[in-house]
Amino acid sequence: MYICLILSVFHLVLMMPCFGSVDIGKLSIEQKVGQLLIVHFNGEEVNPAAKLLVQQLGVGGIIYYNWSNGLYSPEQVQRLSSGLQNLAKDQANPIPLLIMVDQEGGRVARLTQGFSSFPSNHEVGLADQPEYAERVAFSIASELRAVGINMNLAPVVDIDEQGKPAYIGSRSFGDSPEKVISCAKMALSGYRNAGIIAALKHFPGHGSVKVDTHLDLPVLLKSKFELEEREFRPFRALVEEAEVIMTGHILVPEIDAVNCATLSKTLLDILRKEIGYAGLIISDSLVMEGLLKNCECIDEAAIRAFNAGCDLLLLGGKQLQGSRESFELSEHDIHRIHKAITAAVKNGLISHERLNESVERILRIKEKYMQFET
Repeated sequence: MYICLILSVFHLVLMMPCFGSVDIGKLSIEQKVGQLLIVHFNGEEVNPAAKLLVQQLGVGGIIYYNWSNGLYSPEQVQRLSSGLQNLAKDQANPIPLLIMVDQEGGRVARLTQGFSSFPSNHEVGLADQPEYAERVAFSIASELRAVGINMNLAPVVDIDEQGKPAYIGSRSFGDSPEKVISCAKMALSGYRNAGIIAALKHFPGHGSVKVDTHLDLPVLLKSKFELEEREFRPFRALVEEAEVIMTGHILVPEIDAVNCATLSKTLLDILRKEIGYAGLIISDSLVMEGLLKNCECIDEAAIRAFNAGCDLLLLGGKQLQGSRESFELSEHDIHRIHKAITAAVKNGLISHERLNESVERILRIKEKYMQFET
């Protein structure tokens, strides 16, 4: 199956649309706001919901889930990706979509039917051969490329807390910063060599907290000094190689007693100004209960996350508990959020400079990774 997938990439490349460079000056505020949004829709193929999201709202990307997009065979995923990109091409200002998935290996794998089964990060780390991490990442990435997915929300660089039960567990390469850094460095190389955008996650570090952010807000009771000694180290070591970093909905009271990392300009300024990160920052899903405990609505969460420093706003997934269990955003909810962010720009709550800064980062990475699809 793996060989078939690799061969099929040549077929996909012939099908993929070609996009030229985009002049940000020709984009309206509404088009720029659309580029910030990563969304999901329910459908195994292009449908009216997808058309609204891609062509009317001009969203920046789509995230796939088993429960919303089928993902029952490589052929089905390939057709879906090609159809979505053709929607994006058929516009006055055609901009390719980021099409992404969580395909970490182990227990976090959205693509399972007809795709290879890959080891967890924990299993990769146990091999004590960083080059193995590169081979695994390259293989994952090659399968993603073959079906039109251009971004993987991986690798995880959270450091497992030895001897303590934690939410991340087998998703971590190990319990030492050195092992996590060496494996993640090689994984980034594997993704890059296969032409896939990778995303380190979850800043500032999820490895030692016990709470699942889908369900509640975890609190990381560490000082900045302790974070520098452990949680921040992978991000510092890989700052020049990481093109995307995902935030975690984690409260660090010693740094910001009110806002979790996704909503904390103080924490994201550490990433930008002290660690020196210049790439894209993507929020973890804004539908998670851990984040919404501090926000009245997702519209507010999106505006606050953007003003804190997130470039891409992930609006995919379901809530998993309470009265809103199984709630997911519809295309009409996305439309409302798009309008709220646009209004925030027009009334000065979000500056034009801040908006352009993020859109330029997004367009840059799209141009870098998608020009070979001709």
